[in-house]
Amino acid sequence: MIGLDVTLPSVALNLALDEAYLIEADAGRGRPLLRFWEATDYAVVLGASRRVGEDVLADVCRADGVPILRRTSGGGTVVVGPGALNVSVILPEGWAPGLGAVDVAHRHVLEWIAASIGRAGPPVSLEGRGDLALCGRKCGGSAQRRLKHWFMVHCSILYDFAIDRVVRYLTIPQRQPAYRAGRAHQDFLSNLGLPRRILTEAIARDSLAGSCLSRTPVLPLAVVQTLVSEKFSNPAWVERF
Repeated sequence: MIGLDVTLPSVALNLALDEAYLIEADAGRGRPLLRFWEATDYAVVLGASRRVGEDVLADVCRADGVPILRRTSGGGTVVVGPGALNVSVILPEGWAPGLGAVDVAHRHVLEWIAASIGRAGPPVSLEGRGDLALCGRKCGGSAQRRLKHWFMVHCSILYDFAIDRVVRYLTIPQRQPAYRAGRAHQDFLSNLGLPRRILTEAIARDSLAGSCLSRTPVLPLAVVQTLVSEKFSNPAWVERF
């Protein structure tokens, strides 16, 4: 497994890079991958089928200059930015038994991440359909994207994030996991409290990437540029629902 700690200059480019690595792997030109990235500015990222009008306080985002983007994986809408570590895991279905099933693959990756965090800091649990929780409060959300033979699980972990940004930019979701119990964002979300370095080293150490994280990857730039143009920076695609 390759381990990368690489953040490109914009959220659109980072979303496109994850997708490009998955496309390349599914085409037989890639290897299993663990990637960390962290946005330097705030942005709202919709799940693949989420609606701007339902999830986002779009007027506030526009007033603050916060971009609204859409990823290709499922799951809910999130705010990314400083203090939210994005973990992308790309694996073939044959990596472990049962990974051809969406729920098994998702749980396989999240259990690994949760166990890694627990060995370095506070114990976290798996809740809902793909959350990491600390003492009953969500500190991480996740989503999955699948191609023919490979899949990707995204996980966004709040370790030192300004939770008031979620309050400012997102509505309260209509569909909620039972453990949320109707709580507002500020009462439901929690930072993990681990330093970024400790967090990335713990997750990498428990993968076959070891503790060696490259910051000079081979970038599939042609695929990234096409994806940014056609999807991730294309208002027609972002706002299609």
